[in-house]
Amino acid sequence: MRFNYHTHTARCGHATGTDEEYVQCAIKAGYQILGFSDHAPYRNYSNRRCFMEWDQLDEYIGSIESLKEKYKDQIEIHVGLETEYYSYCHEEKVELKNKVEYLMLGQHFSDPMNTAIDYFKFNSEEEILLYGTSICEGLDTGLFDCLCHPDVIMSRQPEFTKACESIAHMIGKKCAEINIPVEMNVRGIQKGKRRPIEGRHCYYPSREFWEILAQYPIRVICGIDAHAPEDLLDLESVEDAYRELEGLDLSYITEPII
Repeated sequence: MRFNYHTHTARCGHATGTDEEYVQCAIKAGYQILGFSDHAPYRNYSNRRCFMEWDQLDEYIGSIESLKEKYKDQIEIHVGLETEYYSYCHEEKVELKNKVEYLMLGQHFSDPMNTAIDYFKFNSEEEILLYGTSICEGLDTGLFDCLCHPDVIMSRQPEFTKACESIAHMIGKKCAEINIPVEMNVRGIQKGKRRPIEGRHCYYPSREFWEILAQYPIRVICGIDAHAPEDLLDLESVEDAYRELEGLDLSYITEPII
């Protein structure tokens, strides 16, 4: 069965295409299940380049629900959200959880009001450790149904440091403990996995990171992280992502999680 639960929409400010175009491309690519999980809004903070506005939330849900009905004979559609976790907005996350079918934890910033600390950039050892502890804190809430791109912190790290090793163990242990699906994210491949930094190739999925995750009995799901409808047609990148982790003792999920 082919499915993807990690699909964005133009509402987040850095994706393109209409909601229906994503559905049509998913059908063309042979997906049986498509889950939308656009970047969730924050009630008291706006950033049109990173996530949708709070007043777009109901329209987003309504749009996906409408497509679910329209295409019910061709594909199964679900509506969710991808969001960070910060303890001070816990109740807000509970409210979001009650509005959609699922929540995905994707930690992109140390704080949504300070996007200068961006985990897609080079990060200090302290920032890397903060990334790992924030993920584990979010997972402990029980609000999330999947952990997105756990190794996104490796996007621009020239070396696999002690801090990287430490959080890989931390995340692997926590995900095994609570039995939450961990995403092998394809977007790093699609964005250009052979981007050289100081003589090394840095990208995700990170083989070094996943070698540690594979030491734990985790369940792994493939996520396209589609930011354009045609991303769903790029099955070659999916195959490349699997090849990156070939030979590791990973338990891939083959049945729906929602």
